[in-house]
Amino acid sequence: MKGNNPQQSSFVQAYAVPVDTHTAQPIYVEATAPPPPSAPGVAGPSAPSSAPLHRGLQNIIGHHSFVNSGGARELLTRHRWPIGLQEAFVRNLARVPVRYFICDDSGSMSTSDGKRLTEISPGNYKLISCSRWSELTATLKFHAQLAFETDAPTEFRLLNGAAPIMIGDGTEGEDVRLQTLQAILDGSPSGGTPLCRHIREVTTQIRRIAPGLRAAGQKACVMIATDGESSDGDIAEALRPLKELPAWVVIRLCTDEEKIVNYWNNVDNELELDMDVLDDLCGEAHEVTEHNPWLTYGEPLHRLREFGIPVKEIDLLDETSMTLEQVRVLISLILGGSVDSYPHPEVDWNGFKVALQSALSHTPQTWCPVKKTIRPWVSISGIQALKSKDNGSCTIN
Repeated sequence: MKGNNPQQSSFVQAYAVPVDTHTAQPIYVEATAPPPPSAPGVAGPSAPSSAPLHRGLQNIIGHHSFVNSGGARELLTRHRWPIGLQEAFVRNLARVPVRYFICDDSGSMSTSDGKRLTEISPGNYKLISCSRWSELTATLKFHAQLAFETDAPTEFRLLNGAAPIMIGDGTEGEDVRLQTLQAILDGSPSGGTPLCRHIREVTTQIRRIAPGLRAAGQKACVMIATDGESSDGDIAEALRPLKELPAWVVIRLCTDEEKIVNYWNNVDNELELDMDVLDDLCGEAHEVTEHNPWLTYGEPLHRLREFGIPVKEIDLLDETSMTLEQVRVLISLILGGSVDSYPHPEVDWNGFKVALQSALSHTPQTWCPVKKTIRPWVSISGIQALKSKDNGSCTIN
């Protein structure tokens, strides 16, 4: 069980950590007593906008300035994340000190067109058919464990089936809350899709901590996992206030139905929010491979993006073909080592190849959603093909 960090004052001292220095910068938020929880360690019914901050959020602001990097690396190593992605996760986690997962548990999530990657033996994986809900809950259980082990404060909100549950805030009973959330996720989905109400409540919380986030150059993450349209209002209007707040939005689609995909892409285009729209693992892998066939889009990359870790080069993978310079950056992010440890392929191809082969030899291979088999993270021949298409070189006489 993790230790408790009780608050003794009517004001909670909050530390917002600048990304570059990790130096604590205090801010203060008035903290009045929250309503009684509906279950041990579980937040009570949804509060109106004038209600005080969630108890867990008060403690986040007061006590979570630093990442539990040891817990992060231990868990991610068990899940075969390459060392570079582990370091990128730890390094960038402080940029997003709090996240909100708004999770669709409506009746349509019982539709049996989902897919879940399952490890059937060490290093041996199989993609199995399942419901959308089963696919999503496998994802959420990983992220809940990650939040817990990493001390990454994350509020999990089911649309219908439970009150919000905070994991990763270090308060008393956190292990019980984790077990409660996992038990809830084992239930069955039912009800409508009241996304707007949850978005408004999360927006209210972010607005109250916005000054501290801005002062530290940080953002809150709002991850919305859904297979449909909002049933309680205009989703664009609900999301619009986030445009003026320090917030990063991740939409994790739980269906590839064209109508729903277009619905969310139109929202993205209309609002021009700081937003990333993700498909499921296989759908996203095909999009990435179309632009960057030299890369294997393994599950750890998808999990990193779902968790709201903003890395510009990774977020662009499904949108554009990487330049050779960007390839060097991505290889460093995934396999580890500095960018300079990989010579530029156009300047020193043999040196680049040797450095890449060495890094790959020390990195576990990953399951490829496109080829449906275990493969290296990076294809040397694929980068060589990209190099041959580059017309940017010139000769100076």
